[in-house]
Amino acid sequence: MYLFPLVFIALSLFPLIYSNDDEYEDLSAVPTSTLTPQETCELCQVALRTVYGHFGANVPSKRKLVHQLKHECKRHFNYRRRCLLLMKVNYDMIFREMTDGSFRPMEVCLIMKECKPLDSPLSPEIIDPGQPEAFALVSKSDDNYDSSDD
Repeated sequence: MYLFPLVFIALSLFPLIYSNDDEYEDLSAVPTSTLTPQETCELCQVALRTVYGHFGANVPSKRKLVHQLKHECKRHFNYRRRCLLLMKVNYDMIFREMTDGSFRPMEVCLIMKECKPLDSPLSPEIIDPGQPEAFALVSKSDDNYDSSDD
């Protein structure tokens, strides 16, 4: 008599308990109403720039990059879920960009559609004070991404 409800509950919880982390979620389902588009763009750049600075512009491996991206995303409460999903889907591209010798956070955020071409690259005032070296590594004049070059 009580077996049926227990089986039903167990089967309905099975996908939640044993979900595969390798499956990608649709980012359009992630609410962004708490952040303005400008804030989303800034947080994307801050997260990437901080991770890049953590490695001193020398990312050792994809595995370590993914670990640090997750750690950084979890620091941003209102951007956490979206950040984690973006990094999960785009870590290959982020790794390529961070290891090609000319990393520009704005360019990566444009590719991931977190920024628009008219948005501005980060200014020094927006940089995490705990990671000033992150800004120094990528604050060259070439950080101004020109989308007309594409």
